[in-house]
Amino acid sequence: MSMPVRQIRHLAIPVADGVNLDAQLWLPDGPGPFPAVFDYYPYRKDDLTASLMRVQRALAQRGFAALRIDVRGTGSSGGTAHDEYTLQEQLDGVAAIAWLAAQPWCNGNVGMFGGSYGGFNALQIAMHRPPALKAICPMYFTDDRYRDDCHYRGGTMQMLYDIGTYGLDMVVENALPPQPEATGAAWADIWQQHLAGEPWLLRWIEHPTRDGYWRHGSLCEDYAAIECACLLIGGWRDGYANCTLRTFAQLRGPRRALIGPWLHVIPDIGTPGPRVDHIHEMARFFDHWLRGVDTGMMREPPITLYLQHADPPAAQRPVTSGRWVTLEDWPLPQGGERRLYLGDGDLRDAPPAAEGRAGYRYHPFVGTSFGMFSAGSPLVLPLDQRGEEAYSACWTSAPFDAALDIIGQPTVRLTVAVGAPVAMLVVRCCDVAPDGTSALITKGVLNLTHRDSDETPTPVPVDTDLAVTLLLDATAWHVAPGHALRLSVSGADFPNSWPSPLAYDGAVVTGGIAASQLVLPLASPLPDAPAFAPPSVEPLLVSHGPPPLWQIIRDPIADTTAVHIRVAGETRLDMLHSIERISDATALVSHGDPAQATVRAVNSLVLRWPLRTITARARGQISSDARAFHLTIELVVDQDGITTLQRAWSRSMPRGLQ
Repeated sequence: MSMPVRQIRHLAIPVADGVNLDAQLWLPDGPGPFPAVFDYYPYRKDDLTASLMRVQRALAQRGFAALRIDVRGTGSSGGTAHDEYTLQEQLDGVAAIAWLAAQPWCNGNVGMFGGSYGGFNALQIAMHRPPALKAICPMYFTDDRYRDDCHYRGGTMQMLYDIGTYGLDMVVENALPPQPEATGAAWADIWQQHLAGEPWLLRWIEHPTRDGYWRHGSLCEDYAAIECACLLIGGWRDGYANCTLRTFAQLRGPRRALIGPWLHVIPDIGTPGPRVDHIHEMARFFDHWLRGVDTGMMREPPITLYLQHADPPAAQRPVTSGRWVTLEDWPLPQGGERRLYLGDGDLRDAPPAAEGRAGYRYHPFVGTSFGMFSAGSPLVLPLDQRGEEAYSACWTSAPFDAALDIIGQPTVRLTVAVGAPVAMLVVRCCDVAPDGTSALITKGVLNLTHRDSDETPTPVPVDTDLAVTLLLDATAWHVAPGHALRLSVSGADFPNSWPSPLAYDGAVVTGGIAASQLVLPLASPLPDAPAFAPPSVEPLLVSHGPPPLWQIIRDPIADTTAVHIRVAGETRLDMLHSIERISDATALVSHGDPAQATVRAVNSLVLRWPLRTITARARGQISSDARAFHLTIELVVDQDGITTLQRAWSRSMPRGLQ
């Protein structure tokens, strides 16, 4: 049943210190009261992400009072956004839930949903246990802000993402003014509040280890804090692939999980497909927990996931082959695993009796075809991995006679030796087709200085055999008969991870008591899942622009490799309002001196309103040498060509064990 709805564009929600959060409300036009559901972002609901409001409209048509709320200091809300995921932000969310539950059009029950930042917020606010919050649907989230987020991975600072996309994006977005119709005479004052903040990425780079800064807001510190019902949505090609099953296993309240083959995209319109109507699944879940309607969802198997099959690798593949399957619980019962041991270039079922050593050289440019950390843009899938494998140590199995269904995080146990006190270990597991095509299944990254601790890293003993255990990213993958598996080891994940500073040679010890091995978590048989409802919601707005760029540039004279990305587009909000954005970034590393690496970017947003045009433009650069990271950011804000604000920040930080 689809109900008529009405829209309230600006709804002021007061919080404790007098700041008003601005919300947009889609309300069913019928007899209430209704459950209230909302998402909560710093991404400017009125212009930059206005197209996503179709989710609120669809939920309102299903009988929910559906809102989008701008985080304090962003969009049309008052205050200053000093950082992501602050305690104040969480307490504002708790206050908003109490306010919503008390409105005459609300039945007293509230739910949260959202992807990425909105998913993080749903979990973090649920940890405060606001009484009216009965259910959440976080999508593409993390439970560990240091180990499994976009700033650091495996103890190594992310390179292209923070300065090239998200980090610099937030410098620009946080500098833009609120909508005048939301603030009236307070418009200029609230804009000045927005401008009082500093770039968030200053703090990210100042905390290179897992300290209290990162533990704050990390659900893994206290899974038991969440008591409300949870529907967890994830994607195997998303940057947060590990978190969905891990969180499901730790939660003790009512829980469901849905994991598709997706990048960091909306499941009903994004690629790669298959696309599903996730809004319908959210509505079924909220109906049960906020309205007391038995939709049957809670009697279905609790986990539905997409078992991927190998396809010819392509960055923009529209659909991933495979099938939907269900699981009754997670983790899987013990014993369902396959061990493959590293031999003389092969993967085998028994360890070699004699010890061997497979050498490799650290090439800092390896990684350009892995695909970017999937939460930035452009979103690309991994290409054929044979180009990367040419610069890696590799072990390949014989073709399998029977299929393997890999579900979960493969474990790699290696004995390695490296010739530098700071070095990264990058392990990839690929599906090798009969024609030789190598499709990336999953990978793992570890800064070896973090081999024992992310809190107190230590230098790597040079040329000393070390036993290392590395979890690869979670996946669900069907290895077809006639296909083989390949494991490769290298020292770089460029441009995702910052290159380690010293050239070196490394070795992997095989056989003997070392018995380096790949442990695959297997599951079979897996029952097919019921068919999903097909996507049915049309976007409210469509952006227009040229195709995104992902360019790999090798300069044999300078002996460098660079990756250049560019995304540009314009969204027309109505006949009088539009927003234009450009993000242009380049990461570069020297082959001969990997300490010399740089990422630089220019991001801009232009708001075109009837009476004014506002442009915010930020330039940013992080460069490294053997001793330090050097960060420079410049922000310029213009109103009708007149400079309103010009600020710059510079920091130099010891490189430490990065």
